[in-house]
Amino acid sequence: MMAGTMAASTIASSGCYSYSPIDVAPSAVGADVRVRLTDAGSVALAPYVGNRIELIDGRVSSIADTAVTLAVTGTTDRIGTETSWRGEQVTIPRGMVAEFGGRSINRRRSFMVGGIAAGLVAAVGVGFGISGSGGGGRGSGTGSTR
Repeated sequence: MMAGTMAASTIASSGCYSYSPIDVAPSAVGADVRVRLTDAGSVALAPYVGNRIELIDGRVSSIADTAVTLAVTGTTDRIGTETSWRGEQVTIPRGMVAEFGGRSINRRRSFMVGGIAAGLVAAVGVGFGISGSGGGGRGSGTGSTR
């Protein structure tokens, strides 16, 4: 049952957000964003974020006219491999940014994923109910132990 619940929560947490293009203004400090790097930005930032990185996810720490600093939560390379980060600070020059995306909840996807998660939990519960009847004991228990 616990494995089913964990699987359902993992699915539910991964499917609920989307990113849409935004203009990063000083009011965006603290916002969760996704930065799509230019090809030149990917090459220039490789020593700091890794080779062939296309997307950087994080929380905006500071904004200047020439750069944005993120507390990075993850990166995605050109072939789709994702790497988790622990909030390390990375400054990204604006000229290396192809697009800023703001993170928002995707209601349609959230409801769909929630339904799938609930179905998984129910299926696991039914599976355990069928295979583990849990009866136990011998006889009626009213006689002596002889």
